Amino acid sequence: MRFSLVALIVISATALVGTGATIGVVDYFAGDLPSIDAIQTANLIQTTRILDRNGNLIEALYHENRTVVPLSKISVKLQRATIDTEDRTFYANSGVDYRRLLIAIVYDLTHRTGTLGGSTITEQVVKNDVLDTTEAQSRTISRKFRELLLAEEMERRYTKQQILELYLNSINYGNGAYGAEAAAETYFQVHASELSWAQASFLAGLPQAPSDYDPFGTPDQLDAAKVRWREVLDGMVAVGDLSGSAADTIYAGDLLTRMLTLHKSLALAHNPLTAHFVDYIVAYIKQRYGDVALYEGGLTITTTLDLSTQAMADKWVKSGVRTYAKRGVNTGAMLVMNPSDGEILAMVGSADYNNAAIRGQINLTGTDPLGWRGVGSSFKVYTYGAALQAGLVTPASLLNDSTSVIGGHSFSDWDGKHEGFITLRTALAQSRNLPALWTYSSEGGDRVVSFMHNLGVTAPIQTPDGVATTLGPDAISMTEHLAAYSAFDNGGYRVAAHAVLRVTDSSAKVLEALDANAGRVSVVSPELGYMMTDLLRGPVKLYLGGLGARPVAGKSGTTEAYTGSIFIGYTPDLAVAASLMHIDAGASCNSGYAYLATTFPPSGWQCPTSVLFGENVGVSVWKPFLEEYYSAHPWPAFWAQPAGVVSRQVCSYDGGYVSSGGYNEIFLRGVGEPRYPCGANPYPGEQPYVPPAPPAPAPSPSPH
Repeated sequence: MRFSLVALIVISATALVGTGATIGVVDYFAGDLPSIDAIQTANLIQTTRILDRNGNLIEALYHENRTVVPLSKISVKLQRATIDTEDRTFYANSGVDYRRLLIAIVYDLTHRTGTLGGSTITEQVVKNDVLDTTEAQSRTISRKFRELLLAEEMERRYTKQQILELYLNSINYGNGAYGAEAAAETYFQVHASELSWAQASFLAGLPQAPSDYDPFGTPDQLDAAKVRWREVLDGMVAVGDLSGSAADTIYAGDLLTRMLTLHKSLALAHNPLTAHFVDYIVAYIKQRYGDVALYEGGLTITTTLDLSTQAMADKWVKSGVRTYAKRGVNTGAMLVMNPSDGEILAMVGSADYNNAAIRGQINLTGTDPLGWRGVGSSFKVYTYGAALQAGLVTPASLLNDSTSVIGGHSFSDWDGKHEGFITLRTALAQSRNLPALWTYSSEGGDRVVSFMHNLGVTAPIQTPDGVATTLGPDAISMTEHLAAYSAFDNGGYRVAAHAVLRVTDSSAKVLEALDANAGRVSVVSPELGYMMTDLLRGPVKLYLGGLGARPVAGKSGTTEAYTGSIFIGYTPDLAVAASLMHIDAGASCNSGYAYLATTFPPSGWQCPTSVLFGENVGVSVWKPFLEEYYSAHPWPAFWAQPAGVVSRQVCSYDGGYVSSGGYNEIFLRGVGEPRYPCGANPYPGEQPYVPPAPPAPAPSPSPH
C-alpha cells in the first residue's frame, strides 16, 4: 500500500501540476470540506448512554465536557510542545510533509512495520474531524490520498492558527479529556492558559496513544506515560525549545506525584451503587467497539441490570459487613443473575467502591481474575455431582465421616467431630468434610475438575490430585461459579454471564442484541440437575429457616482461616451468590486475626477474620435479600421432577433397597438406582444386618 501510495502521489502530481485537472481532482476530494464552525461542533452531540433493563439511566459517557477556547487561551508552551512532538515543520509545510512521509514509508517497509507515523497536524485534523469514523479507520490508498489532498486544501482555506486551534481543541488526551482545556483541568486542575513547561510537555505526549499512556491506570500504563514524557522532552531539547538541563530538571520533579495525589483526592465520576457494573460494561464496549465508539458514538447500551435489584443487593452486602464488623469483616460482594440465560440483574463488587483501604474498585464478583476467591465447601457440589453422574454414589450412599487419615494426610471437620458413616444427602446438607474428601479420593480429581470445567468454570486447579481440592481453596470467579450452579437449576444447560441486552448507534441501528438461546449447550442431564437441586435444598432447610419451605436451593462455603465466606444458590428464576471477607490495601494483613493463618502467610488479600462461616453469610445477607426480592415478585413454582428421576424405598443400614420399613429417596433411573438389597453392603465395622422382625398379628376379637 505504501509503494502504491507513493507512486500514486508522484504520478498524480506530475500529471496534474500546471493543468486544470488539479482543480477537478481537488474539488472531487475536497469539495465537501465543512466550515471551521461545523468541524468544531460535529462531534459534540455524541453521548453514550448506559441504561438498565427498564430504560433507567445508569450513566452517561461523553466528551462534551470539552471547553472550546481560542488559541490565545492555550499556553504557548503547550503549542510549542505539541508542534515539537507531532509536526516540527508545521509552520513551514503545506499540510503534508512529503519528506517526513517518504521517510516513514521507507522505515516501515525496511522494518516490516507500520509504526512510524508521517502525519502532520493538519492531516490529523482531517482524519479526526473531517473524515467520518469508518473512513478514518480504513487503511486504503484512496483514503490516504483523500486525506493528503484535504490537508492541502485545508491549508489553503484556513490559517495555521485556525488549524492549530482546532487540533488543540479536539484531540483526545485520555481519561475523558478532549481538547487542551479539558486536559489541563483533568490532569492538573488548571486552565490551558496556565500550563507550565512540565505540564505542557507531559500533555503533548498523550495524544499518540491516550489509552496506553494513562497515568491513572495500571502501573504499566503509568510507566509507559513516563517513557513517553521523556521522549517529548528529548524532542523539545532537539529543536531548542528546552535545554538539556531544563528537561532533566523537569523530568526529575514531582509533577507526577502531585498529579496522582490530586487525582486521588477528587470525587470519582461513577455512582458507587453501579460503579463495578459500569466498569464491566465499559471494558466490554471498548474491547468490542473501541474508545471512539464508546465515548463519541452516541451509543445506547441497554443492559441486563435491574436498578431496584441492584440497590437491594448493595443494601444487604453493606448490612452483612456491619453485622460482622467486630469479627473483622470489612467488605463483601453479591451477584444476582437469571439462571436460564445468565443475564446479570445485580452486581455488587465490594462494600465500598470508593474505599481504597479495602481495594474497593476490585470487583470481587470475579469478572476479572484479580477478584477471584476461594469458594470453600461450595466446591463440594462438583465432587458429588461428578460422582452421581458416573453412578459411583447415590443420595442414599453411606460415606465415611469416621476415618481422618486419607493418603497419609490427616484431616478434620469444621466441628472436630465424627459422625461415622452418613448418607450423601446428610453429608452435603451438613457440609461434612471427610465424606467429601473420601468421595473425591475414590473418584479421582480429573473426573471432578472435568465436570466443573464442563459447567463453565475456567479457573485452573493447582493440585487436582490432592483431595483437599474438594474443600475449595483454589481461586474461582464468583460469576462462573454461580453460572455453573445455574446449570442444575435450568435443566442442565451451561450459561455464561451476560450484561448487555442491546446496543444501538446514534441512528438507532441495532449493533447487537442478546440471543438467550445462542450457544445453548446441555452439559448435564435434567435428571442430574433435579437431583442436585433436591440435595441442595438440604442446607437451606437446615440453616435458613422459612426458606426451607420455598423452592430454594443453596450451599455454604468457608475458606481456611475464614479468609472468605460464601453462600450460593438459586430459585427456579433467580441465582444468587454472596460473600463476606476482609481485604487490606497493602501487602500485610491488618484484620487482627492474622494468627489464624497457620498454613499460609497472611496478606492484604488473604486476611483471616474471626469465626465466620458461609452459613453466617446465608443468614445475614443471602436470606434477607431473597426475602425482600420475593416480597416484590411472585414466588415461582417448585421444580418439576423429570421422568428419569425415580423414588425408591431404602434402608438406613446401608442404603440398599427394601420393600418396607425404610425411607423414600430419589435416584437416577437405571444408572443410579440401588442395586443391592438392604444389608448386603455394610460399611466397615458395622454390626451384621438383622432384618426387623415381622409385626405380630393382631389378636382376633373375642366372641360375645
